[in-house]
Amino acid sequence: MAEKANGHAPDWQAIRREFPTLERFSYLDIGKKAILPRAVEHAMQEWLADVYEQAGANAFSMERTEDTRRTVAEVFGMPAACTALIKNTSEGMNIVAQGFPWRDGDNVVLSEFEHENHTFPWRHLARRGVQVRIARGDPHAPMTVDRYRPLVDARTRILAVSWVAYGNGARADIPAFAALCRERGIKLVVDGIQAVGVLADRIEDLGADVVVAGGHKAQFSLAGAGFMYTAPDLIDAITPPYAAKFSFTSNDRTAAAPELAHDAHRFEYGNPNFLGIWVQRRAAQYVQRIGLRHIEDRVRELTTRLIEGAEQRQIRVRTPRPWAQRAGHVSFDLGVPAPAPVAFLRERGVVVSEKDGHLRASAHFYNDASDIDRLLELLPAAVAHA
Repeated sequence: MAEKANGHAPDWQAIRREFPTLERFSYLDIGKKAILPRAVEHAMQEWLADVYEQAGANAFSMERTEDTRRTVAEVFGMPAACTALIKNTSEGMNIVAQGFPWRDGDNVVLSEFEHENHTFPWRHLARRGVQVRIARGDPHAPMTVDRYRPLVDARTRILAVSWVAYGNGARADIPAFAALCRERGIKLVVDGIQAVGVLADRIEDLGADVVVAGGHKAQFSLAGAGFMYTAPDLIDAITPPYAAKFSFTSNDRTAAAPELAHDAHRFEYGNPNFLGIWVQRRAAQYVQRIGLRHIEDRVRELTTRLIEGAEQRQIRVRTPRPWAQRAGHVSFDLGVPAPAPVAFLRERGVVVSEKDGHLRASAHFYNDASDIDRLLELLPAAVAHA
């Protein structure tokens, strides 16, 4: 197990040097994909060396897969038995959407600001008689429980919420949503991909019934290696849409009535993504060495600098200002369509995204003031170029 973070602030410049991409770019786009530290390169080499030298004794070991489960659970704050190692957020949402015990006439409530991969799995349920209700809100503010409450009735079974919105970067008050759901007997399903690895909150403490997060953003895993947390009292209620030997309590294929596992193993099947899961473990240990509290504080500092700098330049910020209502994304209303400014910035070595027509910058702990200031200096010219 990696050494845990101590109380001292990390050497951010030394950490920055672990990301070779930053030698060429001011990378402010972890909300789309993570650039990877040398620790991931070393993990991949370590895995491949085991294949070459030990015929994959560890590289293809289910014991090492269980090591990853325990490590990811420890780092992000959830029981290992409730942690499924899955491919990505889309897979997790579909496992829940397809495996939940729906009845004709049930409904699920989500917001207009959800990512498409947290929208289509629920919309696909219309063929099973499940209604999708869409909560409307302010594009410059977090979605609150009051936006959902009028849509909830006796047939509402699930509320689906993003912990941090991919577009405007607003952070939802997940404990408040959890309280509403407990009050009404509803299950809370959270898309956590834009928050996990950025915010220090323990997954188990949020009060959510399901939290899903692909690993290719602030977890520094590879695409195809994420996790799904499912609360203990919900696991048995979800029937996985697929099943294979790891989904059951026994691998005895002659058993007359195979029994699904009563922990998160029931949501896994077939050979896992051995390389991705190996990297996922090493990446979680890397995050643990830095410390989630240090990471959150660093992201808060950098994004505050970005918001304040934009306001000084009269650039409209769409993301809420209070830290409790945001995380690593800062979205801008430039007054012009964002694709041209995004391309202009990339040509000059600053990588950001266009989301829903707006420019989004996503800072992380490996960034520094020079990245933020470079974006701010170039933004007026990027807008003028559009």
